[in-house]
Amino acid sequence: SRVARTTLGVTESQGIDRRFFTERTLATYLAVSDRTIRNWIRCGDLSSYKLGAARRIDPADVEHFLALRRDDRE
Repeated sequence: SRVARTTLGVTESQGIDRRFFTERTLATYLAVSDRTIRNWIRCGDLSSYKLGAARRIDPADVEHFLALRRDDRE
């Protein structure tokens, strides 16, 4: 039988992709500047992980950030 390994409370058998955005890739994805991404992080509007000199942003945090800013007005 296959044994699932656990990393950060997530088992590989769940098939969860743990790829993160960089400031630059997220800026490209959202069509904003790198500076805008850094401002959102600095102000606490967008969560990120600091890994050495680099920052990484979880796609789930991006989804949450966008959901809070969704404009459903017609």
